[in-house]
Order: sequence, then C-alpha cells, then structure tokens
Amino acid sequence: MRFEHQLEMNDTSALYGSALSNLSEEDQKKYGEDFKSFFERAWFKDARSKVLNGYSLLAGFEPDTAQFSYNNWSPKEGDVVVAAYAKTGTSWMSELTRNILYCNDDEMLKKSKAMNFFYAYLEYGPESKYEVVNKLDIPRKVMGTHLPAPLINFDKIKKSGAKIIYIMRNPKDQAISWYYFSRSQIFAKYPPYNEWYTDDKKAFFDGYLTGQHKLFAKEGEGYLEHIKEWYPHRNDSNVMFVTFEDLKENIQREIKNVANFLDVNLSDDDVAKITERTSLDSMKKAGQEKVDTFFKVLRKGSVGKWKDYLTVSQSEFVDEKVKQVLGDTDIKFVYELKED
Repeated sequence: MRFEHQLEMNDTSALYGSALSNLSEEDQKKYGEDFKSFFERAWFKDARSKVLNGYSLLAGFEPDTAQFSYNNWSPKEGDVVVAAYAKTGTSWMSELTRNILYCNDDEMLKKSKAMNFFYAYLEYGPESKYEVVNKLDIPRKVMGTHLPAPLINFDKIKKSGAKIIYIMRNPKDQAISWYYFSRSQIFAKYPPYNEWYTDDKKAFFDGYLTGQHKLFAKEGEGYLEHIKEWYPHRNDSNVMFVTFEDLKENIQREIKNVANFLDVNLSDDDVAKITERTSLDSMKKAGQEKVDTFFKVLRKGSVGKWKDYLTVSQSEFVDEKVKQVLGDTDIKFVYELKED
C-alpha cells in the first residue's frame, strides 16, 4: 500500500520557511510567495520529469536552476557539496557533514540544518533560492546534488576552495530504498510516475533496473552510469568518495576520515558526540526537521535487505549490469554486513 501524504499546497512553507526566518520580513514575504508558487507548480500542477542535455530530472529538479548553478553561482571556500545518486545516503552524509563542521556550535548547526534540501540541492527549486542562500550567514554551507558528473562545474568548485563528497551504496539496497521513497512522493499519483511507481514489486523493479524510471540519467540508464561518470573524479584533490556500507560498518572511522578531508580537528569526545547525533535512530527520533517527514528520507538504512525483495533473476541482472558498466573500475560493492 502506498504511503499517504498530509502535505497540501498551503503547507509548503514548512519546506522553506525555517531558513527564511533568518531574513527580513520583506525578504520573507518576497521569497515566500515565489517559493510557494514553485511548489504549487512543480508538485501539483506540472509534476513532470524535465530533461537537461539528455538527462532526465525528477519533478522539482529544474534544468534552468541546474544551468544557473553551473554558470552563475559559485560556492565559497570551505563549502561542501554532498553528491550522490538518489537513495544512496545523501541525507545521512549531509547531516554528518553539518555536525562535523559545527560540532561545538549549536546555533550555527541549527542554521545549517535550516538550509535543507530546497536550498542545498544545486538543481532544485527556482533560481531565486540562490539569493537566499547567499544571504544566509553560514560560514561553511553544506550543499547537495543528484546531478550526473557532466552537469557539474568541477573547475569552478575546485577554484572556489569548496570540496565534494560523493557517496555510493550497493545498487540492490539502493533499489529497495528507491521503491519506498518514490511511491511516497506527492507527484507519484500523476502520469507517468503512477505507471512507474507501481505497487507491483516485480513490475517496479523490472522497470527501475532497466532504466525506465528516467532518474537523473539518460534514456535506458540509471544509477550505475551515474557512478561511472563520477568515477574519473575520485582522485581529484577536492573530491572524496565514501560508501554507505563503510559508514554502517564503522561510523567513527568514517567521521574521522571525512573530518580530515574537510580540515576539521575533532577530539575523541567530538567523534562520540557526532556518532550519537547522526545515528539513523537518533535522526529519526529527532524528526530530522519536519521537511524530511514529508519525504520519508530515513528508513531502516540496512545493508542486505534487498534479498527480501529482489527475485533471483533481478539480482543476477544487477550483477551482470555491474560487470558491464563498472567492470573496468576497481569498485566492489558490499551487499551484506554481519550486523545487518
């Protein structure tokens, strides 16, 4: 059965209002009206996938905004872009990053959290949201993106002094997470999404695994091609690759690795505090801001649950696809952890 959404058009301020509260009343009114109009269009009146340079984007992810980000907006020195394909751990890594940057500054951590996906994702929302981003008094901003590598301005990001963290997850568990997430979306009831996001698990996974969902990819492609295009940047001096499974296996080790990459010094007590704050259970209990409850971005975060959903033939299809697309790389996915 599909998840039911409680969000209506007049509730959308919950998705952008927290950050606006840091601005003047004039700005709150100006941008609030603009952003409400965006959600009415993107989710209720014109919920459709749009295409940029052959890549299909999910509803709400705008080609014009992606191009504005590429050509007209620059991050600041110290900013971080968390890049990933959908449902591979973007929200978790973003929360980890915010807590690493502002481990001992609760007020700045709160401000950073208020800059949620609507503001953070390079390609999401209207271009005017960048005016708000630039007004926010946050020294190191945590941005995000699901864009494929050819749509990212790597040179500009590197020259700015910003850094990129790319997170990967094994494609079988990623598919399960996408199954639950996609069917919970407001626009899932509109064509063509209602055809793709079916309750029939076999039909859903058959369609998704063969690239029919048109998700941040070209026709017939998907997650593995996304990794393939990002892979050449793994050794860039300002890029770090992280895996969801490594985070699950040893979160404290990975917190230290990410902190080192971001030039942040953490004590053992700091690492312990971040570990507690960013555990999936703690994030769920905290609500992870009201916006995330609308998207159900946090589920079980398990490794190996794909075995309860994918058929043998579907699992074998993924294995063969991994060989075809990533066979010439050193990427080895972890499909099971002992504690899971």
